[in-house]
Amino acid sequence: MSTNNDNTTQKRELTVDVFISGAGPVGLFFAYQMIKLGHSIYICDPKNGPTTESRAVLLTPRTMEVMENHNLAHHFLKEAIVLQGVQLHVQGSKVGTVDVTGDTSFPQMTCVPQEITEAVLIRLVGGSRIAWHTRLVNYSQNEDHIEAIVKHTETDIETRVNAKYIIGADGSHSTVRKKTENWKFIGYSMSTRFGMGDVAIGGEDVEKILTTRANGFLHSDGMCGVIPIGKRNGKAYFRVVGNLGPYEVDEGDRVTHGIVQEEQQFTLEQIQDLLNKRLHNLNVVAQDPIWLTEFRINERMADGFRRKRAILIGDAAHCHSPVGGQGLNLGFQDADNLAWKLSTVLKGLSSDDDKLLDSYNTEREPIVAETLEATGSSTRFALTKGPILATLGYVLSGVLSIDMIKNPAITAMMQIYTQLPNESSLLQTKNPKSDLIEPGKFMLETAPLRNRVMTNKLERCTLHQILATDTTTQHAILWVSSRPSRFPSHSLTSEFWAKFFDSKISSSVIRPIIIESTWHVHECKTPDYVKEEQQTIAERAFWSEDHWDTEDSISKRVGLTSHMYNKPEPPAAIVIVRPDLYIAYSNLILATQDIDHAFRFLAGYLKTNVA
Repeated sequence: MSTNNDNTTQKRELTVDVFISGAGPVGLFFAYQMIKLGHSIYICDPKNGPTTESRAVLLTPRTMEVMENHNLAHHFLKEAIVLQGVQLHVQGSKVGTVDVTGDTSFPQMTCVPQEITEAVLIRLVGGSRIAWHTRLVNYSQNEDHIEAIVKHTETDIETRVNAKYIIGADGSHSTVRKKTENWKFIGYSMSTRFGMGDVAIGGEDVEKILTTRANGFLHSDGMCGVIPIGKRNGKAYFRVVGNLGPYEVDEGDRVTHGIVQEEQQFTLEQIQDLLNKRLHNLNVVAQDPIWLTEFRINERMADGFRRKRAILIGDAAHCHSPVGGQGLNLGFQDADNLAWKLSTVLKGLSSDDDKLLDSYNTEREPIVAETLEATGSSTRFALTKGPILATLGYVLSGVLSIDMIKNPAITAMMQIYTQLPNESSLLQTKNPKSDLIEPGKFMLETAPLRNRVMTNKLERCTLHQILATDTTTQHAILWVSSRPSRFPSHSLTSEFWAKFFDSKISSSVIRPIIIESTWHVHECKTPDYVKEEQQTIAERAFWSEDHWDTEDSISKRVGLTSHMYNKPEPPAAIVIVRPDLYIAYSNLILATQDIDHAFRFLAGYLKTNVA
């Protein structure tokens, strides 16, 4: 029993699989995945409800591919403003544009205000599942679970929550991180303040502020971003953001990242002053603000994202400059990397729990560190004063006319070619003699494949459509054996099918997909070697490829086309695609033992002999 203001109240106790501290977008996305994977959760946040502010607005192409993999992309696209790229000005003069380009299903900047992103995710999670007005007070770790104490911020009623794991999605001031001794948040703080506001813009030169691109302005006084965020009450609104002073570093250890909580608020007049100075000779007027605030930037990363049963995601693990809009996207991708691994462990389907969970840190930390370095450098550059800006326009104008220079910059910012580090224990070591897709790369979308097994209609699906589910822990082990028509169909295809079932790895974590050339599929039904009890799996396992020599064919995507004319017979390829669409393994198949090697690799972290 506990007493509060002379009223005796019962201390509650709950037991769940996963405790999630923080109900911002990243915590909500992680909660959604845990629920879809069949796990019980407790998610709390000291706020009184979801944010009503736009805050983070950009979803990168890679994040949209992640959302599509969970059948969620349409929820965000329905609410989004889609931008082509960036228009850049220096000292008031336009120096060029940069388009979002690259090999992606979403060559665009998808802008969705954070209050809408949260609303979508809350609807998917179920609003009644979220404990608002509730803060994490403390937690302790035991051998097989954690014990957390939470307190309602209005009633002071405490609840004990027992969970297998605790996830810190509670921002840069993370309680989960702080309540574990010596869990450091390493980096530095900027003493520079930044102003931000969502305003309508009018004036004589308003048409020069594009509504189809993000607008960037560099000036000797500092930087200013003007980003379209959609219409409100018939008016086009923009996110305006800029520094309010010179670049300065705070040498202290105190974490100051985020919104400045002070009585004196950022004003419309200050927004107008930013526009007047940074847009130089453009006559534009800020009006009808819906949100004005100041914030500070820290560049920090936790010294490890896991401590036994406590794991950090999003801003709790890392924070950095908003240049490029990558912060929320890093958090979403943290959640996506961790969710299937934690679920596999919770379901008892892992052969090595620590190997699986430690890979989260191994895979995400280098990507985060690279992002921090890039955004920090970009911020310092954007805030640079002095003579360099006098000639910068000429330099940038030339640079932005050269695709080989500007395209890598925008694709990196948009995370289009993000890949996992080679150090991950969940990736096969690359075979230097193989031209196949490298483990750690993202499996790009393909041309449509045809389902071999006919039901009541002809079905064509891209690889992403075949793999996409509401959420899954399944790896797809692809057998790709397309080849020129003068060769017979691959003799080991039936052997691969048999060995899939002999592997004794649960169908909860692995599924087979067999791709053959259309001219080697002579009947539109399951092959004769498929047993009766295997028919259900077989209906979605066999696909044919009409053209293996196009740029987006699956044979080309996995690198098999360079081996199509090998003598005396072209090889097949086994490519293992993880639930998060990253490649875990790729190998040419020349003999039966090559098939065995792929299943032994999976057994390194997935349990075998499961009924």
